[in-house]
This record gives sequence, C-alpha cells and structure tokens, in this order.
Amino acid sequence: MSDRTPRRDYLTRFQQQGEVAMAKSPLSVRMPEDIDAIVRAKSDRTEWLRDAIFEKLWHEGNLPERYHHLVSSD
Repeated sequence: MSDRTPRRDYLTRFQQQGEVAMAKSPLSVRMPEDIDAIVRAKSDRTEWLRDAIFEKLWHEGNLPERYHHLVSSD
C-alpha cells in the first residue's frame, strides 16, 4: 500500500467534460524530446492535442460527421 496522499483532483480527474462522453482511459504517446517540450509549453495542451487529432482524422476522412463543425475546411 502506498503512503502517498492522493492528488487533490482525484475525485474530478478524468471526469466527463462537456456533452460528449469521454473514453474511460486517456491516450498517451511518447514523442521526441524537442516536440514534447513544444507541446508541453502550450497553455491549452489538452485542447490543442484534441484539435490536432481531430484535424488529422478529418484529413484522412475518418472523423465522424458530428465533429465536422469543429474542424476548419481551409
């Protein structure tokens, strides 16, 4: 058993944010150190990463239609 105290956000961490149900577990990926540093420096890192994934799926034609309004068609 761990002697560590739980994080203060243990009751709300990974809870649903907004109207779309989130997956039970987060995705994680290791990146090259320089890219990791750039992404971690972003103040809106989570939103930025979600947007990047949505945009890639949209370009591949795999983004479900209900999310198309979130991606710019530029």
